[in-house]
Amino acid sequence: MNSCYITRIMPFSSWLLRGTALMRAKYLSLALASFCSVIVSLVFASDSTDETADESELVVQTASGAVKGAYSSVAPEIQTFKGIPFAAPPVGDLRWRNPQPVTAWTDVRDATEFGSRCYQPTLEQGFYATDPQPTSEDCLYLNVWTSSSSNDASMPVMVWIHGGAFIMGSGSETIYNGDRLAQDGVVVVTVNYRLGLMGFFAHPALSAESETGVSGNQGLYDQIAALQWVQDNIAAFGGDPNNVTIFGESAGSISVCYLVATPLSGGLFQKAIGQSGGCFAKHPTLNESGEEFLLLATPGVQDTSGYGVGQRVAGALSGDADGKSAIAQMREMSPGEIAAKLVEQQVNVPWRSIYVDGVMFPEQMRLLMSGGDANRVDTIVGSTKDEGVMLWPEIPEVPLEAWESNLRSSAPEYAEQLIAAYTEDAEKSTKTATQEMMSDAIFTSEMRTWAQHVENQDKNVFVYVFNHAPPLEGMGRSLGAFHGGEIQYVFQSHAGENADDGFPELWDTSDREVASMMRRYWVNFAKTGDPNGEGLPEWPEYMTSTNQTLAIEQKANVVSDLRKTKLDVHERMMRGGFVEAEPSQE
Repeated sequence: MNSCYITRIMPFSSWLLRGTALMRAKYLSLALASFCSVIVSLVFASDSTDETADESELVVQTASGAVKGAYSSVAPEIQTFKGIPFAAPPVGDLRWRNPQPVTAWTDVRDATEFGSRCYQPTLEQGFYATDPQPTSEDCLYLNVWTSSSSNDASMPVMVWIHGGAFIMGSGSETIYNGDRLAQDGVVVVTVNYRLGLMGFFAHPALSAESETGVSGNQGLYDQIAALQWVQDNIAAFGGDPNNVTIFGESAGSISVCYLVATPLSGGLFQKAIGQSGGCFAKHPTLNESGEEFLLLATPGVQDTSGYGVGQRVAGALSGDADGKSAIAQMREMSPGEIAAKLVEQQVNVPWRSIYVDGVMFPEQMRLLMSGGDANRVDTIVGSTKDEGVMLWPEIPEVPLEAWESNLRSSAPEYAEQLIAAYTEDAEKSTKTATQEMMSDAIFTSEMRTWAQHVENQDKNVFVYVFNHAPPLEGMGRSLGAFHGGEIQYVFQSHAGENADDGFPELWDTSDREVASMMRRYWVNFAKTGDPNGEGLPEWPEYMTSTNQTLAIEQKANVVSDLRKTKLDVHERMMRGGFVEAEPSQE
């Protein structure tokens, strides 16, 4: 059975997967991204009159050396420490190796400026544009916001993993500044990890030099190294290493799912929050061909195992697809030279090159979850109501008959089920129905599946749908609750220069109430494993039998059986390749 079910929905019309570089670039830079703001970076400075005392308070001793931070100009009681290295620079011979220990320093290291973000393309316009920041392979840095650097403060810790389709983003985007969350009594950490080909590249020669005998997934190893840094150092910043919540959106949420699934992260966190992204569709392995997986990025390419992709890339860059000399040559090239040559050779790399490698993932992530081998942690998961509106704006309106015909030709086994589930929507707009179908396939159904796995592990899980439409300049709220729109309500760090109350200038009372609600839910959960608290609408635990979801909007309410008929179809499709190994959850 065809198991990579997303590829059965996404190509069902020729306009959706046109083989042009433009469409591929747009999909790769937008799909599954958490995406970032375009406002000015905040400047931090101390406002204390006792300069000597302030400097002493702002120096913290880590396992690798002392760092000196600054006070936040947004929240003067918050101390910020930026650009702290958690691993050695992955350059030269360390390119494509797993992260190595950072070299200790003896002087007090300045930690008042962000480190470089990891090498990536630049997206300069739109809501998902990235902040203008230096880019480098030397990028394995993290940032800390805290209200206390006392070793005995023992505050809950929240570690944010950024999104960006595993090819873009950083922990230093303005929208992720942790000042406001830190005001609520948690220590906030944001991290960088290697992206694109620098962070997700497997090759037999790399495996031969690795102590684990496999290669690839380097960006995920970076995330684990950052979590290990938290275990070793966060107490010095007032945090409790035994009360760590990992959270992320889009590719960051998928990363949270990976970290829950892998046995290598055991004991590094106690709770998880996933915002719009899971890891339950079938993934390729290092050795087995999985031609379906690459269809999204490179239609027609057949050899898509991890090693197959790596050998194809090495051959294009060096002329030697298999040998050590290929890797040596590639380590001599700059990231820009590599990117340019791959474009010249018309070689595309999967947008998400994460592989079942036998070490980080001994088997498929879904099976690790269902088999009880994953980390058992209390969890919040959810998605936004209108994920696809901004991700796939170019989907055209087509006649209803053409919409049905396309489904029957591309997904014949499930076409009638999909048509039955989405016809009511398609009668109003086939474009909207298609956007919703793709959103349900990639986001909403994954989050419900995740919740069901957590429930089966006898851990607490809470499910939400974000219904509140953020205001956008010149567009109002016309795009609905789009993908990534909830991030600013969690962090509340989108304030404009003229906002005198710490809220974005376009926000009204409804936005402020939603932001207050989300921050309280998220922080309560980080503190106790339960998002509920005084003055908040009751958020029930998720159970398959009741299938309840909290609708986050100005007047939050509980809904039952959210999009159930639609999600049931996607779950059956997604489970295709796992049907023999995993019992049905229906």
